[in-house]
Amino acid sequence: ADLNTNIEDEGSSFYGVSSQYESPENMTITCSTKVCSFGKQVVEKLETEYARYENGHYSYRIHRSPLCEYMINFIHKLKHLPEKYMMNSVLENFTILQVVTNRDTQETLLCVAYVFEVSASEHGAQHHIYRLVKE
Repeated sequence: ADLNTNIEDEGSSFYGVSSQYESPENMTITCSTKVCSFGKQVVEKLETEYARYENGHYSYRIHRSPLCEYMINFIHKLKHLPEKYMMNSVLENFTILQVVTNRDTQETLLCVAYVFEVSASEHGAQHHIYRLVKE
């Protein structure tokens, strides 16, 4: 959560997410995004994407997928907390789990957990990515 992001007119702002995936195989994917608070699922969004063949591989694009009202309200309330430590206290109990699966076989293709903290850095929000692999 980047405190330096300035959204002036929150009423007309667009809150959404874009993502892109690639595969050597043609398949239909399902992207499940679950918002969890205090370890319990609050809301889930399911999206289905079909492959487009481009430059020797199959591409899947979720473009400007709107956030649900729960998330928009959460962001507004978080930004209006008076202190950074209060924001981090809220974020400690908030995670997002995103799972991409092959719709036909139910095989998990990608699983990403998002854990947040407040950033007031002049360089913007920071992130770390960890890859889990099966042996």
